[in-house]
Amino acid sequence: MGMGGMIDFLFLLSGIYLIYTAIVAKKRGAIAANVMLSKNVNVNDIKDRVGYIEYMYKKILLAGLMICAASVIHLANDYYIRSQMLTWVGIALIFAALAIYTVAFSRGQKKYISHRSGQSGHNKQK
Repeated sequence: MGMGGMIDFLFLLSGIYLIYTAIVAKKRGAIAANVMLSKNVNVNDIKDRVGYIEYMYKKILLAGLMICAASVIHLANDYYIRSQMLTWVGIALIFAALAIYTVAFSRGQKKYISHRSGQSGHNKQK
């Protein structure tokens, strides 16, 4: 497996992890801090845990599926098909998945996370 194949395989694993994280959050209510929360936020800062999981579930699941699809496309393309067009389709899927995840993450943080004073980055000095 060449470097491209290794990167595609790592993307596949990350997509699978996103799917797993979404399913575990939905079924068990367990929030994976490394996927669903900023590093300066903990689970206790979530105002509506069930609402947050509901909001993030479909978006994380979709992003994971898109990354898995892109990885499979790239792996098949690298070793069997060799189409420039499929390369760009895979790249577009990854960028779309990143956009979906980033927008959902940002909006979810604003809507469902209560930021403690001093964490917002806005210092009020007189």
